[in-house]
Amino acid sequence: MEVRSPPAARFAGGPDRPTVIAVSEEQDCRPELVRGPFASVFARSRPMGNVIRQGVSLIIALQTVSALGPLSTPDQLLALALLAVIVALWTLITVRRRSDVMDQVALVAVIGLAAWLDVLTGNGGQVYVAGYAALFVAPFFYGLPRGAVPAACGVAAVTLSAMFVGTTDIVGGLANGAGAAFFGLAALFWGRVLRASDRNAELVGELRESRDAEQRNAVVAERARLARELHDVLAHTLSSLSLHLESTRVLAVSRGVDQEVVDRITRGVALAHTGLVEARDAVGTLRDDALPGPDQLAALVADFGRTSGISCQLEQRGDPVPLPPDARVALYRSAQEALTNAAKHGHPSRIDVCLSWYDGEVTLRVADDGNGLAPAAALPGGGNGLRGMRERAELAGGELSAGPAEAGFVVELRLPA
Repeated sequence: MEVRSPPAARFAGGPDRPTVIAVSEEQDCRPELVRGPFASVFARSRPMGNVIRQGVSLIIALQTVSALGPLSTPDQLLALALLAVIVALWTLITVRRRSDVMDQVALVAVIGLAAWLDVLTGNGGQVYVAGYAALFVAPFFYGLPRGAVPAACGVAAVTLSAMFVGTTDIVGGLANGAGAAFFGLAALFWGRVLRASDRNAELVGELRESRDAEQRNAVVAERARLARELHDVLAHTLSSLSLHLESTRVLAVSRGVDQEVVDRITRGVALAHTGLVEARDAVGTLRDDALPGPDQLAALVADFGRTSGISCQLEQRGDPVPLPPDARVALYRSAQEALTNAAKHGHPSRIDVCLSWYDGEVTLRVADDGNGLAPAAALPGGGNGLRGMRERAELAGGELSAGPAEAGFVVELRLPA
């Protein structure tokens, strides 16, 4: 099985000590890299976005309405029409949340219409609200060079309004313009810092994914190596042993050897065959072939009942959920081991297997009505015994309990689901 690495983050320093390379502003902090200008920044500061979206239109509307009294009726209608267009354009900008030409033109139009409205109402202050809003939105969300034109228009509108609207004040206008420019630069710096932070976090995440993928590839390669070794050594040895035992059994039968000896040789043949099957299953598990799991329990119980002659019943409760590979194998192998141990040591007439799913946990309970004798830690042909079952349970994050009951022996496995 091949695990493909995700798009790797750029790093240096070798595989053991990766170091993230410094992020370039021109290459990695452009607004288009964060799904438009209002993407991650707005997601992290949604209250601020709502204030910008609602507050600018509301303030300009209040300024305009408060200045309508001295105006003539045609000027009032014109002022209200300008206000409606400004609100519509500002809504368009804040809803679209892009940095394309349409948004830039709309932002410049808001500044121009606010300046016209400011002149019409006699320094009502609308141009300051629109100008500073543009000086925040354009550098902070659009960045450079996309936000350069709207930001420049905002600085110019604030400067000219302070110089010539209402009273003539050149020095005051220049001071206001310098303040507006500084505000725009601060917004630009803040936006770049946040975008750089987001981009660096993304690179760190990609780096972690890349390292995790490398570790998974190393694990897969080691499992494949172990599977080859197991197949070449153990499986071949068991296969040869099974052939030799079978030929010995045939020879013993042909020479009239005592029947007890023949029976023991026959048992040896069966054990060798079982070991060969288990070895092949282990190889398949290491290679991530179809892993045994709870969905194979019904077939396991039915086959065991047919071969052993013991009445076996499987009951399932709750709704099954997908399990990790370790938990799947632990559940299946524990059921297989418990059935084998019960038949070998308890000599029961009935075995009940119950699989329960509830509250994020899966429980396997195997109970028999035998003599209640505990199996040994390891059994010939029966796997790793209770010790191996407990180890599998612990590796899968669960626990296993086993002991005599009022009638028979009970094995219970609990795993997180």
